[in-house]
Amino acid sequence: MSTKREMRETVLRAHVWLVITAIPLLDRLLPLRWLLALMTPPAGFTPYRGVPAERIMRAVEQRLRRPRNMRRRACLREGIALFHFLRLAGLPVVLHVGVYPPKDADGRLRAHCWVTHGGKALQAAPEQPIAVVLNYGTKSA
Repeated sequence: MSTKREMRETVLRAHVWLVITAIPLLDRLLPLRWLLALMTPPAGFTPYRGVPAERIMRAVEQRLRRPRNMRRRACLREGIALFHFLRLAGLPVVLHVGVYPPKDADGRLRAHCWVTHGGKALQAAPEQPIAVVLNYGTKSA
């Protein structure tokens, strides 16, 4: 017989698997604004309250260990997933998206996405100057 904690872990892992599997499809079908709105849980809906952030981050990291889709935008997929699940745990996290200046002669912008909690980066933050174009999850977003 499973304990409540084991059952909760199983549900979390299954939920993480399902959401992360759906993100690439949703990313193709929806504008980013709509995708973020869809991935933002309603206020007060916190089924994973009490689950440590580290456990959620580990579940997301394990699921994304060998991505098949969105390889070039792995930080976006991870950021959206972390934002969603940490919000479901009741944590006031913020998703950031920024762009780097063009590096090559082709003039293409490169972007990076990361999540913060209390101003601390939970993912790899940018290592060089970046123009932040979106802070989602703040009162102003």
